[in-house]
Amino acid sequence: MARCRRSGWSNLAATGEEGQQAAGIPTRRLRAGVVFLLILFVLVCPRSRTWAELRPGDVLNRNNWQEAKGLLPDLVLRRFQDGSYTARVLAPAETLRWGEKFMAATETNAGKFTVDADGGLLEVATQTYPAFLYGYPFPHIDAADPHAATKVMYNFSYTLMQADDADRFSNLHWVNPTRLERQVEFQGQILFYGSRFSGPIPNPDATLRKLIVAGVSPHEVVGVVTLQWVYLDPKQWNSIWTFIPALNRVRRLNPANSSDRLFGSDLTHDDPYLFSGKVAYFTWKLANVQDALVPYTVPNPKPLQPAPRGYRLESPEDFLQMGWQTEGWSGRPWWPTACRLIRRPVWIVEAVPKDPQYAYARQLLWIDRELYIGYYKETYDKEGRQWRMLLNSVSIARTADGAFSVAQPDLTLAVDEQRDRATVELPLKPGQQLAFNVGLSEELFTQSELMRRAK
Repeated sequence: MARCRRSGWSNLAATGEEGQQAAGIPTRRLRAGVVFLLILFVLVCPRSRTWAELRPGDVLNRNNWQEAKGLLPDLVLRRFQDGSYTARVLAPAETLRWGEKFMAATETNAGKFTVDADGGLLEVATQTYPAFLYGYPFPHIDAADPHAATKVMYNFSYTLMQADDADRFSNLHWVNPTRLERQVEFQGQILFYGSRFSGPIPNPDATLRKLIVAGVSPHEVVGVVTLQWVYLDPKQWNSIWTFIPALNRVRRLNPANSSDRLFGSDLTHDDPYLFSGKVAYFTWKLANVQDALVPYTVPNPKPLQPAPRGYRLESPEDFLQMGWQTEGWSGRPWWPTACRLIRRPVWIVEAVPKDPQYAYARQLLWIDRELYIGYYKETYDKEGRQWRMLLNSVSIARTADGAFSVAQPDLTLAVDEQRDRATVELPLKPGQQLAFNVGLSEELFTQSELMRRAK
């Protein structure tokens, strides 16, 4: 629907009576004409509000997609335009905040950290990378700071490292435009060193975190195991090992291939949480500061329940019904049928890889300006064409006393827009639990453990 333009009558109506008489126009007749035109304007253009005025309770779909212009990435908006996606807009959430310990630590970090010319995170006092850091390293970021985008990404990265450890299941689903093709389930365990709720622990390998991932089902992925060590030193390449069943041995992978596809899906190794790579391996630039409509799952916050060891997070029974699971659904099968959106303030940052062999020539990430959660990632190939569109729905999981929190990914969607297909990750499968701060042993993150699980 086009907006009505202001006509020349408004300028004429603004002139004085003397000017109107001088122009040979009777005053009364002119006033009557102005009133008539005002009435006509209201009748012809009853909707004078601008686009982008979606209200809580509205359903964004093909009939009103224009109202979200500028609030969504273009590739997402086009899916609403053609009827592939629908979503209900909810009122802005006012209770979204991290745990008290994380936020208290954030305030004490003010002025303690900086970014060097290569994009590395430095401790001001020692002029080297921090051995331990909890909370946002940069509590206050000025958009005019030339390093603003890099600082945004370090805040984003440390937001994901609030727990001591995590023991979780996840599920990858390959989906074409009409149906679910196949799915894989795996278990991931992660131990944090450079940032953790309970404070620092001995770290002889100088790692930021260690991760082991093992296939659970179907049978052909059982025995597929990958181990990764991410180092504190921003200039040190990660170490990645995997077990090759056909060779019956462990193989060390090239860490430079972090843009390779994950288990053959539309996600790369750097795509979980939208970005899991090393910040210093990219050149960052602030592209925009604005509001956005972002994915939102309920309940949020999610309750972290005490467990015999640490805390557990259970999936609600009605959590995220997907299109392929819903009879009669006419949208894309990889879209949640009851998707919700809320309005949030975001940074939009651009990433260009320093490695010319990296698959994405350019990325745009939409990051929450208060929570530092990632919502969208637009990727471009080396010919400058839009390639994959990633969407991330992340909740806050928090204990009842408000002390401890974690960033909980509820849905990660990677759509290959060139091939019109997608990969969906659903960490919270009904009947499964996610566990945090369970006291995972360092022995789990060794090549010996990798060999044991692979057999």
